[in-house]
Amino acid sequence: MLAMFLFLGGWFFLDASTGYRKENEAFFLNRAFTTAAAMFQQQQQEGLLTDAAWRDFAGKQTVDFGEDLSLIPASATLPMPWPQELHDSALLAKGQVAAWEAFTGRLQWDRKPPEKLHEASSIREQWYFAYGLSALALYTLFILLRTMRRRMSIEGETITTQDGRKIPLADLTRLDLRKWVTKGLAFAYYPQSSGKEGRIRIDGLTYGGFQKDQGEPAEALMRELRAHFTGEVIEYATEETTAEPATEDKPSS
Repeated sequence: MLAMFLFLGGWFFLDASTGYRKENEAFFLNRAFTTAAAMFQQQQQEGLLTDAAWRDFAGKQTVDFGEDLSLIPASATLPMPWPQELHDSALLAKGQVAAWEAFTGRLQWDRKPPEKLHEASSIREQWYFAYGLSALALYTLFILLRTMRRRMSIEGETITTQDGRKIPLADLTRLDLRKWVTKGLAFAYYPQSSGKEGRIRIDGLTYGGFQKDQGEPAEALMRELRAHFTGEVIEYATEETTAEPATEDKPSS
């Protein structure tokens, strides 16, 4: 869970900090290519197009990033002139797609342009997810560190709980094993001086686990506990199907 929260939190953080803004930059640049192709075609139709005239015209143009400049990377050069591919009339004559592919190839960008603009609300959402997942990661890390320090052991006639309490095994009155097989959970009960019944939670996954290559520490602890336990054991009974004896047919009188 910690790895998952860290991975997803980092993913949303990158999208919020740079990812969405870089995609927006590509979106605006692709729109500039669309605008340039339309202007190029218009000048062709009007018979005003020459290589020198187009280069002079394109050299005066800049990419329109709209009014909200927070949607693009802070590192973007503003005002941003048209890319050099839009100055090449021979390349534009092959079409907008050819010019865009030449541009993205030079920058090693994805040739497929973003389909939509990421608005400020979308970027804020990524920050919210990043903060939320980071908080979950910190909480999970806290739980992990806390449980890693927990120990439960049996020494002689005494069981030491995860919080350091030492309880004589002879004081244990009831052992609940109904969840041990399915969830690795067991509960041991004992009387307290206050008159109330105390409970020891034995979480097999926390205290050693059930891996065979490590000797199944949780099962070893449970075997040791049961070897010294003399009280009531609660566990699910295994149903055994017993065949009923065949009934002989009596002859009718």
